[in-house]
Amino acid sequence: MPIQNPETPFPLRSALLAGAVLVVLLFSVCGAGCTGTPPPDDATTPETASAAAFKEQIDAVISQERYAFSTWGMMVRDTATGDVLLAMNEDQLFTPGSTTKVFTVSTALQTLGPDYRFSTPVYRAGDDLVLVASGDLAMGGRAGPDGTLEFTDMDHGDAGAFGGCVLTAGDPLGGLDDLAGQVADAGITTADDVIIDDRLFEETKLAAEGLVTPIVVNDNLIDVTITPGREGEAATIDWRPRSSAYTVECDVTTTAAGSAMTVTVPEYTGQPVIRVSGTVPADAGTVNLTSNVAVPAAFARGLFIDALERAGVAVAAPATGENPSADLPATYGADEQVAKLVSPPFSEYAKVTLKVSQNLYANCLLGIIAAHAGYDTVDAGLFAEGAFLESAGVNPDSLLLADGEGSIKNRISPLAATDLAVFMAGSENYEPLFDAMPILGVDGTLAGGAEPGDPGYGVIHAKTGTSIAGDMKGRLFVYARGLLGYMTTAKGTPITFVIYVNNVPGLESMEDLGDLVTDVNRVAVLIYENL
Repeated sequence: MPIQNPETPFPLRSALLAGAVLVVLLFSVCGAGCTGTPPPDDATTPETASAAAFKEQIDAVISQERYAFSTWGMMVRDTATGDVLLAMNEDQLFTPGSTTKVFTVSTALQTLGPDYRFSTPVYRAGDDLVLVASGDLAMGGRAGPDGTLEFTDMDHGDAGAFGGCVLTAGDPLGGLDDLAGQVADAGITTADDVIIDDRLFEETKLAAEGLVTPIVVNDNLIDVTITPGREGEAATIDWRPRSSAYTVECDVTTTAAGSAMTVTVPEYTGQPVIRVSGTVPADAGTVNLTSNVAVPAAFARGLFIDALERAGVAVAAPATGENPSADLPATYGADEQVAKLVSPPFSEYAKVTLKVSQNLYANCLLGIIAAHAGYDTVDAGLFAEGAFLESAGVNPDSLLLADGEGSIKNRISPLAATDLAVFMAGSENYEPLFDAMPILGVDGTLAGGAEPGDPGYGVIHAKTGTSIAGDMKGRLFVYARGLLGYMTTAKGTPITFVIYVNNVPGLESMEDLGDLVTDVNRVAVLIYENL
């Protein structure tokens, strides 16, 4: 099992302050990150008794047998003052999972601003039409009727990891159809060819799937919907977006109810037929899977040719084949523009990136950040991120960032995480960052974490992080589970917090993984109740 970073909605101070004895002093298990001397036994007060009870509650979670070979780290700080309220291994480097995306999105908010809008033009270049990719990661495909970007709590970006997803209601081709209609309205009825100009930044690969590219349509995925029949019968299939460049064929057989699903959906590399094969149990219901697009520019070109044809613009070239980027002009004249798609504000993209943990968006943001600074590589985006973080007071030795999504290559200390979060809380971009995070029990990857009336429900705003792989016995190994975010505690204290647990071996099932997720959520709720 390859390393994956999937996300899905599963179900104390260092000094005396205002007379309260600090919880951090009572953490016997907190390791090198904790300092100070516990108060003597005869110093018991209501404050120390409460802190001791809090410590026992935390210990009951993190000292379970499943964590015998694991490491916990956490830090809680007053959002307004930055004062440390709790610390455990705060200066140690942890595998952060997708909490890395908070760093990526924070940098993008500071660079672009929450009101920034992507503008994607189409130019007439001789007898060709050229769509110039702007880095718009939705291209109108997630646009809701109220101007927001749609998302579901089970995003199709994680369909492969969790064996299904919930699709958004919107038309993934909405933006391309809009552009095609504008081209037709400009009086254009024919074109020799269509070219995608994807020179905004260099295409590269940062993760197992999903090329980092400035041209993205339907998250560069083909959604494949499989419906089982009766046992022994062929399953039926549907897919989106439709294109004359490819079709999807089904070689999936329905098996007995309760049997395992074994469906293979190959990636799209430009082939005319995507052949889906395997078995699906009769009681599976509708299953949504995805085919990863390995040729984003060719994919978008074919879809745009089809959109132009629907709008009444005849294109001589077929929708199949490679994107003819060698024919791109060096520049464009203002009078050559025949269409333009303007996106929702960037704050909406921040929400999709954080709430559903959209890996492709997070990685592409590095290229967008670089382009905004006049560069064209993802590495330049990482350098820009590093410069911002250092200006925000984050020690560059307290973390390592290798991508935008939070792969196994990244390392972040609790100190670095809260340094950034405290800085952002004092910035003009705090509100869009806060609003973009999953909310416990409400939406995104924390939707299933609490029920109405539970402590912390609707109050804890935090980015989740998960990195898992399989071990030599076929069990799950959790490199990381984490939470990084904000809350106002039951006592009215506004805090920023981070919780990490790394290297949890031997999980036998997804139910065991759910128990681990619950444990991390439980620590967050204990913080909510006690600080």
